[in-house]
Parts: sequence; C-alpha cells; structure tokens
Amino acid sequence: MSLPAPDRAQRALDRTTGVLGGALVVVSVVFLLTPAVLIAVLSFAADSRVLFPPRTWGFDRYVDVFTSGNWDRPLLLSLEIASWVALLAVLIAVPMVFALKRSRLPGRGLLEGIAIAPLVIPVSAYAVGLYAVFAQLDLLGSKFGIVLAHTVHALPLVVILLSTSLEQLKPDLELAAMTMGASRGRAWLGITLRLLVPSIVAALLFGFISSFDEAVLITFLGGAGLVTLPKYIFDSVQYAIDPAITAIATLLMLATTAIMLLATSLRKEPR
Repeated sequence: MSLPAPDRAQRALDRTTGVLGGALVVVSVVFLLTPAVLIAVLSFAADSRVLFPPRTWGFDRYVDVFTSGNWDRPLLLSLEIASWVALLAVLIAVPMVFALKRSRLPGRGLLEGIAIAPLVIPVSAYAVGLYAVFAQLDLLGSKFGIVLAHTVHALPLVVILLSTSLEQLKPDLELAAMTMGASRGRAWLGITLRLLVPSIVAALLFGFISSFDEAVLITFLGGAGLVTLPKYIFDSVQYAIDPAITAIATLLMLATTAIMLLATSLRKEPR
C-alpha cells in the first residue's frame, strides 16, 4: 500500500535534511581539524624552512624545542601565570557560586550577570579598556597585572562550570546535616564542598588552559618584558618564522587536548 503524497514528501524532506546535516557536520569537522593535522605533519619535517609537502623528515624541530633554550623562559612564565590564575579564579568562584546558589543574597541575578559579563565582551575591547586602567595604575608590563587581567577573563568560565555542578547537588543532604545539629557552614564544608571537589579540579584545569592559551591580553598589557609562550609564538610568526613553531604547536595541542579530556572526565554528574 503506497503512502499518501504528503507523507512521501515529508519522508523525502527528512531524508534530505539528514543527509545535508551529516554532510555539514563532516565539512565542519574537516575544516576544523585540517590545520591541526597539517601542523602535526609539518612538525616532523627536517627542512630548514616551513614547506609543504616536506622534502625531508625527522625529529629536528622537536630536538630544537628542547635544546635551543629559546622556549624555556616563555614556557615557564606561561606556566607560572596560568597556575596563579587558575588558583585565584577558583578561590573567587567557589564562595561566589555558594552565595549565588545557596543563599538569599539580594541582587544575586545582577551579581551573576557581572561575573559572566567578561565572557561576552570581545577580548580585544577588554584589553584596550584594561590598557587605559593599567596605565593609570602603573601595572603595564607587570606580572601581577597580567595575572589580574587573566583571572577576570577566566572567571566567567570557572563560575559557569561550578554553578552548573552545584545546581546538580540537591540541598537535601545539607538540610539533613543541619537537622542533626550541623551549622550551615559545616554542612557546606563537610558535604557539598567535598562533593564538588572533582568539579573544582576541573575548574582549575579550565582556568589554567584559559590563561595559558591567551595571547591578546599579554600583547596589549605585557609590554616588552613579559613574553609568554603564546606571545612568543605570535612574535615568531610575525617577524621570522621559526620552523620549531610547528613542533611546539603540536605539543601544545596534545597537552591542551589531554587537559580538556581530564577536566571533562572529572565533571561527572553527582549522584
């Protein structure tokens, strides 16, 4: 028995939509992954310049990264700044999300909006505004200023991550503890905060990545004295292409992917 014409047309439309949607997904994935794959392939070239396709192969660029000494200082500075940023962002975000989700603080919606506002502001506009402020406070080119700017930039992501995790924790356990004599603070510390530990570790990792990969703020605010790894890569590409960039970029992609996977695995749904 044949289907009515409207049903056949609907099935054909659904099939066409599915095929087009799948094709769009494939094209998007290829578009996003192709540059990364090309960089990874070029990192194993042994040519004196960046050429595609490579003429010779080897691990010369990886050896150069670890033996030249050019990358050590920017890498250590990036690690130091990112570590401070991750720690400060979490120390600010944890009490903030408790105030937003577990209290009757007036103006909670406004406070949450202010907390995530840097996420919707273009980073270049944010950097220009900070430049004027830091110039007045004599913070340009200071490590403290960069840590402060990166912390404000990373805070929305950390707040959103911890807020969603705290919302998944029902307050029933806290109420049960308080009915048995525990104070609200003791219930938060002994129950809720302990259940939030995996999400806090994930927030630390996301905050670390947000700072470690940031190149715009350091360019505007770092001056000539502070050169992080992203800025060093940008300067190397702008003024003289160092073939070792392909190796360091590949290592950064692998490290970032590993940290993101670890952070995602830590964010399990509380039971």
